Amino acid sequence: MLARLAKPIGWFSLALGAAELLKGREIARAHGVPEGKNVVRGFGAREIAAGVGVLAAPRSPLPFLARAAGDVLDLGAAGYATTKATGDKGRVAKASLATVAGFLVLDLLIARALAKR
Repeated sequence: MLARLAKPIGWFSLALGAAELLKGREIARAHGVPEGKNVVRGFGAREIAAGVGVLAAPRSPLPFLARAAGDVLDLGAAGYATTKATGDKGRVAKASLATVAGFLVLDLLIARALAKR
């Protein structure tokens, strides 16, 4: 069942990565860390690579383990943003932290399901 999510997550990764590459400055500002625009852009490149990996090998657990490793980096960045941002930007950072945590769990569950095949 979880394995059916592989391709949609691959496409999501491509779209998210493109947004991060193209709008890194805006995303960093929305999270209250405008100095982080290049970090966001780097995360975008990584996210695109992860999406390509998932789409190229949707039945392999390895791209999902790579995504999970990226999620850990994202958690660190979002956690940092929660310490810097206030008001609406702080809420955006906290929502991002929760979202990334959810994707980390999902990526690990999918990797586990694919490894059992």
